[in-house]
Amino acid sequence: MYVNSINYFRGISIIFIVFGHCIYLVDYNFNSILGYTIQNLTQGGTSFFVFISGFLFHHIFYKKFEFKRFMIKKTKYILVPYLVLSTIPIVYLLLEICISGILSSNTLSLRYEELLAFPIFRHYLTGVDHSFSGYWYIPFIMIVFAMSPLFVRFIKLKLKTSILITLFLLICSVFIHKSLEGIEYNVFSVFQNVFYFSPIYLFGIISSENKNILHSKIKGKEFYILSIALSLAIFQAYIGELGNYHKDPFTFGGIDLMIIQKILLCLFFMIFLNRFENYKLRFLEIIAANSFGVFFIHGIVIWVIGILKWKLDFSFTSNSFILYCMVASLVFFISLIITLFIKRIFPNYSRYLVGS
Repeated sequence: MYVNSINYFRGISIIFIVFGHCIYLVDYNFNSILGYTIQNLTQGGTSFFVFISGFLFHHIFYKKFEFKRFMIKKTKYILVPYLVLSTIPIVYLLLEICISGILSSNTLSLRYEELLAFPIFRHYLTGVDHSFSGYWYIPFIMIVFAMSPLFVRFIKLKLKTSILITLFLLICSVFIHKSLEGIEYNVFSVFQNVFYFSPIYLFGIISSENKNILHSKIKGKEFYILSIALSLAIFQAYIGELGNYHKDPFTFGGIDLMIIQKILLCLFFMIFLNRFENYKLRFLEIIAANSFGVFFIHGIVIWVIGILKWKLDFSFTSNSFILYCMVASLVFFISLIITLFIKRIFPNYSRYLVGS
């Protein structure tokens, strides 16, 4: 059965993701508890996608699960557009190396060595290193999909056992944290993220298995859950913790409150949006139907704006929350329009190009 509420949650999730990635684009420097709290709430929206993936794995794929067909579908509609779009910054950076070499006094051998040293494999595997915002998610989630037989066995466990496993992994995650980003991101970082996000994925599975119980027990009380999540975001701001926690896996960096906050928000949205299960929220339906397209395209839009800022030596008025909302909204709607345009021009191939 189609679950409208989860579909609406997907639409809300991509809004969180885009707004979270636009924070640094607009040179917004948070200098208040309120500003820090907003950063803690908007960033980490990828956790919502992970939860939804776990929920839908049980709801859609589990009963008639066929690993080969499942992976072929995910490869066609998630991995292929990722490989296509990730090639854009690779080609750009390679051309930049060639052009800068031609314009400078570098010898041909030096340019050749620089081209050979360019980390193409790592770029595709990690989705970062000059790539588009959020692209690290695709290699990570493809590994999660490849682990699906383990999740099938997980679903067959008794509820008490599955909850204990999820709680144990969550305790591990709050100490492991997400992997480092940028040039410090490497092959092993992908697997660190797989481990870090696994309790959220399992929580999505458990929530799907027990959605009727959760709705009956928590309905009407979801705003208590929201208040706890908001309190965590405020507390993070108060102690100076901003956004996602990043570190090497085996060094101590405190307790990651972001993952707990995001799990609480997942539960809140799941219960809250259920009241709209029989409503047609057309705007959210459009966003949800094109969420993967927006995910893939918004990174390009942010990347292009970032290049223009650098080339033109331009910067936004700093510390303007209104400007941040305007720019983030503009990035979101440009990404949505481009996605819809590609779907109109290439109706039979758009899912291979932008995932929608």
